[in-house]
Amino acid sequence: RIWIDDWIIDGAGLDQPTVRILAREGSLKIDLTLQSTKPVILNGQSGLSRKNQEIGGASYYYSCTRMATEGFVSLGQQKMQVSGQSWMDREWSTSALSEKQIGWDWFGLQFSDGRDLMLYQLLTEDGKVDSTSSGTIIAQDGTYHSLGFDDFVIINLDHWVSKTSGIQYPSTWQIEIPDQGIDIVIKPYLEDQEFNGIIRYWEGAVSVEGSSNSLFVTGSGYVEMTRSTSKNKLK
Repeated sequence: RIWIDDWIIDGAGLDQPTVRILAREGSLKIDLTLQSTKPVILNGQSGLSRKNQEIGGASYYYSCTRMATEGFVSLGQQKMQVSGQSWMDREWSTSALSEKQIGWDWFGLQFSDGRDLMLYQLLTEDGKVDSTSSGTIIAQDGTYHSLGFDDFVIINLDHWVSKTSGIQYPSTWQIEIPDQGIDIVIKPYLEDQEFNGIIRYWEGAVSVEGSSNSLFVTGSGYVEMTRSTSKNKLK
């Protein structure tokens, strides 16, 4: 159970948890119940996710990638019943990036064929992708296995420049995972999903279209991109 004033996340269950979310901001209110339909996924090596080769350069990381969601969204006097599929990540560690790493691109994607994909690439100051970048592919029945650096390719197809920060972010991606028959294109539903808080980063909802198991799929997901400084713009 986690709360800040009247913002509450309350969960129960171990393998396929149920979570209740209550939050209010001005005239906007959400009241949602999430039921995991797949077992908890342990990313990396039994939940230990390596981020670099330094001592302590790792996190503990698990995911609930398919959570059947129902509830209400209220805006003023208007109350709307909603349903959908949610994704919950939990990650913690005692360290962050190494000195040579400037940020990451993280993807959490749900395909229309029932498969899910978590993938991240860690970016270095010399413009390369760190070899500890990895991911997890989750089947419709909840079985899963890890993906290593050599198993996938992420190609940036387009960019978007923030008018607020001047940071240039990728805005369209192609992901190829040959052994899984995956070749997809990912686009943001809205380009300007930059978050300007204590840390500035891009985090938002995206659409998916392409092939999975070599068959046509669509989907939705979430992408998070961080950069340590504005001088480290991805070209």
